[in-house]
Amino acid sequence: MRSFENDQQFIKILETIIEYGSVSKAADYLFISQPSLSKKLKQLERDLGVTLIDRKHHPLRLTEAGEFYLTNLKRLTSQYEAVYHDLTRMASSNHGQLTLGVTQSLGQKILPLILPQYHKVYNDVNIQIVEDTSEHNEERLIHAKIDLYLGILPIFRSDVHYEQLASEPAYLLVPQSHPRYVADQPKQKLASVKDILPFVTDFPYISASENVGFQQLITNTLAENGITLKHFLRCSNLLTIAQLAVRNLGCTIVPKSVANKVKNIQPANYYELPVDDLSYKLVIAHKENEELTAQMTAFIKMAKGLGDRLLA
Repeated sequence: MRSFENDQQFIKILETIIEYGSVSKAADYLFISQPSLSKKLKQLERDLGVTLIDRKHHPLRLTEAGEFYLTNLKRLTSQYEAVYHDLTRMASSNHGQLTLGVTQSLGQKILPLILPQYHKVYNDVNIQIVEDTSEHNEERLIHAKIDLYLGILPIFRSDVHYEQLASEPAYLLVPQSHPRYVADQPKQKLASVKDILPFVTDFPYISASENVGFQQLITNTLAENGITLKHFLRCSNLLTIAQLAVRNLGCTIVPKSVANKVKNIQPANYYELPVDDLSYKLVIAHKENEELTAQMTAFIKMAKGLGDRLLA
């Protein structure tokens, strides 16, 4: 069987013969001896079982078989090159598919900041968003149902690798209905997580659902400090929780960016917690030891470039 690469060299040879009308002139142009070029042509015709050059006509021209051979050889070459061109594009960050996992509340906040910039540069990448709990998204990551997961620490699976994108302090929100509420008090800083205790003892606490990563962090941190919360209400959306807290339904702990969104609804006291003990950390994660695609690498780089602006 003939190789396609061997046939490809005859595109230039046949085109040159037709242009100059003779084998000798074509040989001069191609820097090949005339006998050598004639031998190549005759061997090709024997291999194909057809005559390609009409040698009775002057200047030389292609036979019907020669026209068919050259036309289709050029078409196949174009298709061959297109295959490798498309494969190169698919291997680049400008083409392909990217599936992102994120919680609904977090997705509403950060995806509008990242995706427009990403799409502007990588507009051939097909993006799919999967909104679910942090627990379920970690499972999807391990089973290759998503490429990347944008979430909040903690990450509980040891087979997930993550990089921090941004962080911000957490705030305890104390409503006007609380006995310890102080009117017109500016934001305060607590020296220790244990300083929360007087505010949550015998007072309702509004918390996020336990499948929310940030709530798991709060629960674990407070438990380590001997603090048990009196849960009054649970909700998966942190902004909703903060809005309910400032409307006197209970205390709560939320990230700084969420607290800033409710500060003008109704007066409340805001206490910043020690960042070494409890903070809101946004990460981007993928399966441990996974070879990243160009699309994944480009997205991670762009997200890290935005940094703390993602939580501003």
